[in-house]
Amino acid sequence: MVFAVAASALAFMAAFLSLGGGPIGSHVSDSVLASIRAIRLLAPFRAYEERVILEGRRRACLMQLPVLLDVLTLGLSAGLSFDASLELYCTRYDDELAHALSEAMASWRIGLTTRSEALSALARRLDISALQRFSSTVTEALVFGSPLVEVLEHQAQSIRDEHRSHVEEAIEKVPVKMLIPLGTLIVPAMLLAILGPLMGPALRSV
Repeated sequence: MVFAVAASALAFMAAFLSLGGGPIGSHVSDSVLASIRAIRLLAPFRAYEERVILEGRRRACLMQLPVLLDVLTLGLSAGLSFDASLELYCTRYDDELAHALSEAMASWRIGLTTRSEALSALARRLDISALQRFSSTVTEALVFGSPLVEVLEHQAQSIRDEHRSHVEEAIEKVPVKMLIPLGTLIVPAMLLAILGPLMGPALRSV
């Protein structure tokens, strides 16, 4: 959104600055070319913004996925169907995963796609391996009539363990990442603070 506004502003400025003198037709063509150049320059920034937004959605959905599995497990244990349990989650929670699942559920309810196709498409769009496993598990359980509650409980615990391992790995990388600012900023400042008073008299004597 920010880069889209910046692109529009830059294109407008380029078009405005190009109207300095000469025939009107040349002004219009020059302004159009300047606008195209400005938009092309900002295209990588828009792609980067889209990647950042997608990564934020992916992290939010991955964080909420164990809660989804818990709600589905409770709903199925209470005698609700899979669709009713999924609708219960989508109505009770207001997050990225609930919105995405609401859209997918609406698509198979109106007959645009099947349940398995909608869940698989959602998993591919978000590119979350845990969601892809959830989609395949639900599809196989509903097709073959196998019990889904125990599978979802095991999958929720597996996702929590995987998320915990990722957090622990990120924490272990923090000291390594701190070496860069420590070596470039803190250590030189400490050396100046320690050696400065000692080097002052020597420099004055020279």
